[in-house]
Amino acid sequence: MNRIVDMSCFSDAANGKAVNEDYFLPPTFDSDSNIVFAVADGVGSTEQADLASKCAIQAIQKALIEPDFSIEKAFSLAKQAIDEFDFSVATTLTIVHIVDSKLYIGHVGDCRLYFKNKNKLVQLTKDHTKYQELLDSKEHSMRNLRNHKERLSTILTSALSNDIELNFDMTVKDIKDISDGDNVILALMSDGAYKHWELRPKFSERTMSLPSAFSASLRRRIEKDIIDDYTFLSVKLKCSK
Repeated sequence: MNRIVDMSCFSDAANGKAVNEDYFLPPTFDSDSNIVFAVADGVGSTEQADLASKCAIQAIQKALIEPDFSIEKAFSLAKQAIDEFDFSVATTLTIVHIVDSKLYIGHVGDCRLYFKNKNKLVQLTKDHTKYQELLDSKEHSMRNLRNHKERLSTILTSALSNDIELNFDMTVKDIKDISDGDNVILALMSDGAYKHWELRPKFSERTMSLPSAFSASLRRRIEKDIIDDYTFLSVKLKCSK
């Protein structure tokens, strides 16, 4: 069984905002004692975006009560719940499910899941943004897009919404391929958190090896210049062989 060695999370609204449009599920367990956690970031251009992100996370919690939890089932329940709104709503959603020696990731939007590799974070998810779409098309070089990155990165190309069909990325990784020594360290962030990390993606090896220390250091950095609602969740696992 995979065991949580250390974990930390935080989430707060941007300055001047009464409502945090991010919502998260801290590491919890399904009916088979497998670890599940998630982050949703309500799309700010839609009405009451906080309702969409909260609704998505509550759908996961509902799925966790039932036997045979799966990311597919959680997304399906989240979509059903989102469709109940009689006005346009949308949210990003990234779900992590760790089962024995496998890491399952369900993802739509621009939250990011990373794993620690030595003193670096390696991104496991792909942003569903206009910037990433143009990069993938290979019609534009990174250099040509550089001056437009900030603007294009705010334009989502996919989300969990009652205006479009359900579509999300499903990724499976072997735990051994993302391990850091005897452990696995994962970090899940909304864009309001990882944009601060991207500007200076470095802490000491000691800090990065402990989610509680990493969390405290990144939070101090974010709170010096808050640009958006922000959510950070990190967990260190001792994984079964």
